[in-house]
Amino acid sequence: MVNGLDRYKVIVSAGLPTSIKMVALRISMATGWEFRPNPFERRDWDYMVYVSDPKIDSWLVGRSFPPNRVIMYLVSEGPIRTPLTKALNKQIVVTPTEFVKKMYELKGVHVYTVIPHGIEVPEKVKPVTEKNGFYYRAYYIERKYPKYGLQALEEYVKRYGSDGIDIWLVGDPFTQDYFLQARFPFMKVKNPLTPDELRQLYDSHLFFLNLSDAEGFGLQPLEAMAYGEIVITAYYPAIREYLPVDCNIAVGIKRYWLERLDYEYILHAEYSPEDYLKAMEIAREMALHDRETLAKWSECNRKAASKYDYRLVYQAFVELIAQLRR
Repeated sequence: MVNGLDRYKVIVSAGLPTSIKMVALRISMATGWEFRPNPFERRDWDYMVYVSDPKIDSWLVGRSFPPNRVIMYLVSEGPIRTPLTKALNKQIVVTPTEFVKKMYELKGVHVYTVIPHGIEVPEKVKPVTEKNGFYYRAYYIERKYPKYGLQALEEYVKRYGSDGIDIWLVGDPFTQDYFLQARFPFMKVKNPLTPDELRQLYDSHLFFLNLSDAEGFGLQPLEAMAYGEIVITAYYPAIREYLPVDCNIAVGIKRYWLERLDYEYILHAEYSPEDYLKAMEIAREMALHDRETLAKWSECNRKAASKYDYRLVYQAFVELIAQLRR
């Protein structure tokens, strides 16, 4: 069959949201293992890779199958609240960052190893000379559009206008979408964006404007790096694990604070709006006067992101199952 594991059947499944399902689909494509939306549909497998977070589905999957048969590939954006420890310790827990590993270990969950998320790495991208402006895409939640990020954005628009700022609100339309559009009329709402549209957005902008103040990994900044974009971001724990600080514009953290959800606390990395505004202004000046440095940074980001090609990094799951069979 596939990857020398012909005696064993492996499937891949996932919880919500769509970004988690995309991770599962990439694992499936990289390994050749079948993707099943419903992990309980049939139990005709030897191992399952289940991608999720600390929600109730992880507890249910962890406790419902024989021990050491489910690789729980789990993310979080802060300390865990739900009582997952016994269920998860029945299985093999893997996280995408050392930051997430620490969050689960603080809850008493044994984390077997860290396997980073994989991304699509394009073979060719547009040169820096053909790119302009800022790009960002996210659905509305507070950590994706924190008030200090919006303050920085609002001040930048007052000083320089909104030309070159390309922000897309995605997901189901909520009242907040319309509130943001009223405050920032240049923001666009569309769901979904097609894969080709996403590639075009990454490949046509100089800077990825990462307003988010919390991530368990941060797929979008890494994807932007793969297209040679320069990332403007708060320098919070998860992104430190892959972002080359010398090739991007990192903003320091002012303080951390916790937002309580049903299943976890979100660890927000609050940054100064003045610092973020200054970072945007540095980017603007470089775009006007120093494309040579931006070209070097772009190549630096491409090289760093190439290590996260999903076809390469997700082979670690094949190696993990081989270890379990020894």
